[in-house]
Amino acid sequence: MDFASAIRRIEAARPRHRLDIGDPDVPPPPELVEALGRVGDLHYGPPEGLPEFREAVASAFGVEPSEVVAVAGGRHGLAALMWIFRKKRLITPLPFYPGYFDIAGVFGISLEVVESGDGWVPSFSERGIYIVNYPNNPTGTVLPRGKVRELVDAAEFVISDEIYRDIIFGEFISPLELSPNVAVVYSFSKVFSAPGLRIGAVVAPREVAREVARFNKATINVPPTHVQRAVALVIDVLPRRRREVSEIYRRRAELAAKTLRLPFVKPAGAFYIFPRANAGCFEKALQVGVSVLPGELYGRPGHVRIALVEPEDALEEAFEVLNRACG
Repeated sequence: MDFASAIRRIEAARPRHRLDIGDPDVPPPPELVEALGRVGDLHYGPPEGLPEFREAVASAFGVEPSEVVAVAGGRHGLAALMWIFRKKRLITPLPFYPGYFDIAGVFGISLEVVESGDGWVPSFSERGIYIVNYPNNPTGTVLPRGKVRELVDAAEFVISDEIYRDIIFGEFISPLELSPNVAVVYSFSKVFSAPGLRIGAVVAPREVAREVARFNKATINVPPTHVQRAVALVIDVLPRRRREVSEIYRRRAELAAKTLRLPFVKPAGAFYIFPRANAGCFEKALQVGVSVLPGELYGRPGHVRIALVEPEDALEEAFEVLNRACG
């Protein structure tokens, strides 16, 4: 079963609890909604992004604006970087985010995988361009500092997919903190609970950033300018927003650990869990009103991915249903 088939099956079933796609249920910050209403300039902008947006993101990451390029969401940034490094050896850990293989398939790129061990933590020893995703989708794993050091020492270059870096329950170390040979893919979709805005950024060395801007020009030409302006106006709410959403999803992960009888590695970030489950759990759960995603989509059969995107009372009800259907 591929991702599109799974979603069609879910939509046809119309389950009571939608715990499949990572579409946040937490309302966006009111400052962002207000800013979107105030921004009226819809003219073209430069392919690398508006100066005020690049400056705002640069301030949040502690880099220079010349190292920031606006992109139309995280996947667009990933596509740009995978295209730039298409002639290199690309490697990603298991379990993987299936979007990487969607991109690779369109571009005709070979993408290798490396196994993960206990706690979904891989060993990094092969030389190549690593595409890593921490906090991880689907497991919620976060690499300890020693593993991040192992990664940057082994890699020729790291594409660090940090879509969930703002949802963290402990310490998060970006590869960017330990090496200059890193491009971070960032998005405001999850922290602001606004995936439909399609705005993000690539933070990378200047020569890589210039290539991302060239990719923009060849594809979308200009990332959405009104959204860039709105985000630049509210970038100062990020620290508060990180604390708020991290606490919400931490409580939900704790609820899962107490209520769900399917074994899983306790997440350290993001808003997913990836428990082991018996064969047919996807269909069995759907029949009783709960949608999850089958682990084979992430390269790991015998598991399901559960998105913690409902309030705690609804999640508790869904977990009890899953216990009966898949336990």
